[in-house]
Amino acid sequence: MAVSKDDINGLKTKLLDARTALVTMLGESDKQKQEGCRTTVKNLTNETISLFSTLTEKAKGTNAEGKLKELKDAWDIFRNTRDNEVIPNFFAGKVAEAKAVGGGIQKERFAKISSMVDELIGLT
Repeated sequence: MAVSKDDINGLKTKLLDARTALVTMLGESDKQKQEGCRTTVKNLTNETISLFSTLTEKAKGTNAEGKLKELKDAWDIFRNTRDNEVIPNFFAGKVAEAKAVGGGIQKERFAKISSMVDELIGLT
């Protein structure tokens, strides 16, 4: 069973929705809305982890297998920085630091991830 365009588009949607929720959170002053965004990011992250597992299984032995592993590795770095630096700094009141990382290296990483997703779509 191979990975389909629909599979990759589903992954792309989850990645984009989580990034959008994070950016929204960083610009939000209402604490309740901030928490809502954090919950959205967490839920989408759990769904993405599960989806990566499914896609990895489907991609075994195909052209997409190596690219999917590279994508997952890049996303893990992005996710770890987001979850261990950006979000904790934001909720600790270090908003400028959170925004600097979120709009700097994380923005670059997300652009790379998006490009990798598009490459994967081309392989399916």
